[in-house]
Amino acid sequence: MDRKLSWQERVMAVDKFHKTKLIETNYQWRIVDTAKVLNRSYGSVAEDLTLASWMKTHPKIESFKNVYEALEFVREKKKALRVT
Repeated sequence: MDRKLSWQERVMAVDKFHKTKLIETNYQWRIVDTAKVLNRSYGSVAEDLTLASWMKTHPKIESFKNVYEALEFVREKKKALRVT
């Protein structure tokens, strides 16, 4: 039985795939390449990679029920960092 990945699992899987391709291609791989292979938009892949990066330093992100809440948290954190 196939099950749908949670948004957290998807984000981490996209991040792992992208990083693997970066290494395999001696860092010639781009986000657009990952997007093409996964049949997704550049923006959605970029968001997943951003969230994966932030999840490493802000574990709270994993507790959000959807990707939109997680992205809003990241936007607010970035905004707060720029203001100070």
